[in-house]
Amino acid sequence: MTKRGLQVLGAPIDSEALAEGCNLTPGVLRAAGLIEALGAADLGDADVAISNPRRDIVNGIVGFEQLCAASATLQKALATPLAQPDQTLVVGGCCSVLFGIVGAMRARYGRPGLVFVDGHLDFYSGTTSPSGSAADIDLWVVTGFGPAGINDLGGPPPMVQPRDAWVLGYRDHADSLTYKSPDPMVMIPEAHFVDADQVKAGGASAVGGEAARALAADPGNFWVHVDLDVLSTQALPAVDYWQPGGFDWSELRDLLTPLVASPACAGLDVTIYNPSLDPRRRYAPMIVSLLADVFGRR
Repeated sequence: MTKRGLQVLGAPIDSEALAEGCNLTPGVLRAAGLIEALGAADLGDADVAISNPRRDIVNGIVGFEQLCAASATLQKALATPLAQPDQTLVVGGCCSVLFGIVGAMRARYGRPGLVFVDGHLDFYSGTTSPSGSAADIDLWVVTGFGPAGINDLGGPPPMVQPRDAWVLGYRDHADSLTYKSPDPMVMIPEAHFVDADQVKAGGASAVGGEAARALAADPGNFWVHVDLDVLSTQALPAVDYWQPGGFDWSELRDLLTPLVASPACAGLDVTIYNPSLDPRRRYAPMIVSLLADVFGRR
């Protein structure tokens, strides 16, 4: 099979409305040599931002109107890249990039598959989220819940059928329930849940390969969402929410490589690295190296 090209789109959004948070990531990774390491076409940055720190009085989500506008903008920005044979890398930003991405995938494919690689389940509602950040609610939204404006991009909800979602690497199920998060294993039992310990026990490469094969067979396409807090705090401390456990860099590479290698994989997004917590930019080259390994570039 001929190797596909790669195109990179920045999505500099921080759904906690921080002026210097995850929104800095696209620029910092470019400065660390991302485009050159990947041999990719640089599509620039989508015009997405959240500056309003107030929670919506009805749904509890920070900067909700700006979030809706940013999600629609990102969906539109991805329409042309997703129509190409090349893969697309979206560099966030926070996990709220998933709304626009899945909306664009849905517009392109009708029924998108999703591999959700995250240290957290992100299944809070807007009102149960401790922060009100859209990064706490992305899996909840894309699998059919939440307010109109973000849960209906590309058509009526759900944006992703739960049976088409593989949720890999989380380690906060018990903790999230203590904070009154809805339980995804009750609400979307058709989804495929493999926590961090189960990924390690099954072998990261084997788990990634299983998800890739299943989604390539049905629905025939998928997107990979990567929240870098799936790594252990020791491997990557430059994230906003620390928790015990998690992957090392090689385990995450092994999990992602068979997913990205699948012809059914349209692309991948990488989120939650916070350059403000990495003032010496120690971890930016490590992220670039991870992505170059996963995409088979140098």
